[in-house]
Amino acid sequence: MGLPALAADYLFLAPLIAARLLDRVPDIPVQVCETVQQVLEADRRQRVLMVLWAGDRIADSDAGRAAGGTSQVLHQRWLVMLGLNHVGKPADARNVAAGPLLSQVHKALAGWVPEGAARPLRRASAPMQPTFTESKAVYPLGFEVTLTL
Repeated sequence: MGLPALAADYLFLAPLIAARLLDRVPDIPVQVCETVQQVLEADRRQRVLMVLWAGDRIADSDAGRAAGGTSQVLHQRWLVMLGLNHVGKPADARNVAAGPLLSQVHKALAGWVPEGAARPLRRASAPMQPTFTESKAVYPLGFEVTLTL
């Protein structure tokens, strides 16, 4: 039997992750987005956290499947991107701004069990590297949670 929250809304974690970040990482806006481009191109706020569904990792073994495949264990991946605008070119200046915020994001989400999930979020590899332009820095942190559908 899968999780009712997941069966009702496959992306039910997005608003929960956003709310958790708003509560635990003060003085920075949080938004759910659909593409990385929204952070890289569209957003002009000085600091922002963007929450993005980053796909699933599916268990390949039969141990992760039941009921003829209709119930399955999956590892849902989430990306939290810290976007900083109007950053200086020197890496030290960017890191001074980003480092403490990234630590706060990690502490807010790693080990947290969202309502409707049975297991905690844990850190996972982010599907992208940090990105830097002349005026913007984007730092991705990956998270993963095991769910049953």
